[in-house]
Amino acid sequence: MNSIKMEINNPSTKIAVIPMNKVIKKKKQNSKMKEQCLNSIPQPKEFVTSFIIPRNINQNQYFRTKENIQFALTTFNDNTLGELGINIFSIGYSVSQTDIQQQKVEYHFQARDFDLADISTIFQMLRILNMDKAYNNLSKYLQRYDQISSIPCSTELEIQQVEELASKYPYECYTFRHERNESVILKYTHNIKFLHLMGITIDMIEEFLRETKTLPCAIRVNNYLEVWHQVFEAVSNDQQIFEMEVQNFNGKRFYVKIKQAQIFVEKDGKLYGYLYWIYLTDTNQNLAIKNYEAELDKLYPKPKECLYKQIK
Repeated sequence: MNSIKMEINNPSTKIAVIPMNKVIKKKKQNSKMKEQCLNSIPQPKEFVTSFIIPRNINQNQYFRTKENIQFALTTFNDNTLGELGINIFSIGYSVSQTDIQQQKVEYHFQARDFDLADISTIFQMLRILNMDKAYNNLSKYLQRYDQISSIPCSTELEIQQVEELASKYPYECYTFRHERNESVILKYTHNIKFLHLMGITIDMIEEFLRETKTLPCAIRVNNYLEVWHQVFEAVSNDQQIFEMEVQNFNGKRFYVKIKQAQIFVEKDGKLYGYLYWIYLTDTNQNLAIKNYEAELDKLYPKPKECLYKQIK
């Protein structure tokens, strides 16, 4: 990842644990769909701070550390938008505001009120799962995280180069704020081309957000731990280009090279990071429109044509 940072004038580590085994499966043709979806995000249970490892390693759970590391022992197959996966960050964060602009959409994030536990939980789980490479990548990431305050600021030219490249392709971007020993996501942004990559429209993602309180993702999530390992390896090793399998609304799968770039900006004594994932591929707007029209037909089916005999 290109670490860039620009100057502008102007107590212990914890992890969230959220049981996910009570999620209601979405049935598109069920008349009670909306009522079910409103309750699709389960309320967190209280855990004592001594919690280390769940007794059943296969239990559906989600974790978030104060370093903003997202980790799950489940694949979120319920309440999906077509065949798209669930953006794990929208599990740990709620969307407080949506800003729709001409070429992009911005979601303002607010961390859900989930308890956090020690990061050693994830390390021990990786050991149990024999994910030694992921264990080492996590250690490497934490070393870089501790040094984040010393990263040089971006120049305006570097920022402009990243933004110009992103505008040519589908992209998504996470805005972080780093304070002392804690990192939080403030905003998630993607352009319209990113929606077309997933085969959906703004109306479709807005309705999905209203129903489920979550957002879809383009990366195919068949085995979350495997995806987590691939993504985290790219982030922790500062890879500028990595390849991931994408799955759209219709279930079509294909591999895409992703350009990773990060901008750092210091403002009012606080450090902000912008993590860009730029998908180096073309998109099909017509597919998104076709899927939208098909969804409308399901919600509002057209009456069958009736043949009437002319009365003479």
